[in-house]
Amino acid sequence: MAVGTDAVVELIEEDGSSYPVSVARLERQYALANVDLDERGYSTTVGELLAAVDVDRFESREHVEEVLDPVIRRELAERRGLLDRIRAFLRGG
Repeated sequence: MAVGTDAVVELIEEDGSSYPVSVARLERQYALANVDLDERGYSTTVGELLAAVDVDRFESREHVEEVLDPVIRRELAERRGLLDRIRAFLRGG
């Protein structure tokens, strides 16, 4: 199973789209599609990922990676940080 940007690219390629591909089109088609961010099970929707980018279209697979990789890294860092705080709270520290 693909994770991160590979999962988004897989959605684009599965429906036969070619680059450039419109972000608005992806939002219409896949807004609620779940995307695993990593192998540990963190996930989000395509719509949430695309809401965090400031581009109108993706020019290529490399462009998808260039734009979405930082968004995914930031999201994972926030979620892992929250999980660490919850664990510390549960341990009483």
